[in-house]
Amino acid sequence: MSGPPAPVRRTARAETPRSHYIDGLRNLGILFLFPYHTARVFDQSTPFYVQGSANTAATALVHLSSWFMPLLFLLAGMSSLHALRRRSAGRYTRERVARLLVPFAVGVLVVVPPQAYYAMRFHAGYEGDYADFLLKYFTDFSDWSEYGGGISPAHLWFLVFLFVISVALLPLMLPMIGKGASPAWMRGSRLVFVPFTALVLLSLLPDVGGKNIFVYAGYFALGFLIALDGSVVEALVRRRRVYLAAALAGAAGVLLDAFLPGALEEAASGPLRTLVCWVTLLAMLGYGKRYLDTEWPIMAYLTPAAFPLYVFHQTLLVAVAYHVVEHADRGFGPFALICLLSLALSVAAYEAVRRVPPARALLGLK
Repeated sequence: MSGPPAPVRRTARAETPRSHYIDGLRNLGILFLFPYHTARVFDQSTPFYVQGSANTAATALVHLSSWFMPLLFLLAGMSSLHALRRRSAGRYTRERVARLLVPFAVGVLVVVPPQAYYAMRFHAGYEGDYADFLLKYFTDFSDWSEYGGGISPAHLWFLVFLFVISVALLPLMLPMIGKGASPAWMRGSRLVFVPFTALVLLSLLPDVGGKNIFVYAGYFALGFLIALDGSVVEALVRRRRVYLAAALAGAAGVLLDAFLPGALEEAASGPLRTLVCWVTLLAMLGYGKRYLDTEWPIMAYLTPAAFPLYVFHQTLLVAVAYHVVEHADRGFGPFALICLLSLALSVAAYEAVRRVPPARALLGLK
């Protein structure tokens, strides 16, 4: 005679469908790229494809925006948990090829080159036509400086990094899905300090073109671990005000470090920004879960549009900025015009693509 059935281990929201707040935060992160890259046009601290007059507010916005790419990797890790609960590892990998590598290849060949063309016109006074530029662009590998007109993946590095990370971490993710609970250190104050320490250590590893894939893999893995156990997310909701206060205080420290030379030693500046970035992400998850975990109509529209908007946005923004700064390169008017017009053109490009099945496949749309 068989014994009583084994107890079923229950975890908070362990088998719930993908949460709306994950998509909502991703959509807001993608939309933030428009003011961020517009600020890069007027930033006085770093180069960009096209540059207007230096603007202190734009520079401050750039310094305060180190969270948005980590946010996209963090949310991708959370989404991977939901994807792997409903898909085999093989299907998961094939979908990543279709949704990340195919758009990357198309983007590098078609979408990215105009950015280098406008950079050449703006920074080097290039006067040739676009066809002549393309011949040089695809045959001259002597200069990989994207702002100088060299061949480059530009902003599409994100798609390659995300593909490599999401596939490379499969052997670690798959065994954890059945456990249904996050590690014990993801509770209490350790959720701040253990990931912060790990991210600082990962930042010491070699980077690729100034971008550290190991750090982004860390954010991806943290997102996966947070999503494993709904109780961790609920704790973020309860503590969201504390994380927000810490993020705002940290943002003040980042600005002091940026605008007051010698305010912090170089060895302390990087860890400070990492800590501020991490508590900012925790606050965003808490507020996102609290206020975005519902099916808003605008979010339903933006969710499938997010990656196409990402692919299109920078090229269209650079083109708009080139023509705007020719006539006006200071003040809020040019900033608003570049930001809003590039957003409108990106949405128009998405609307055109989503109506053509072959184009949908090339941009990773289902």
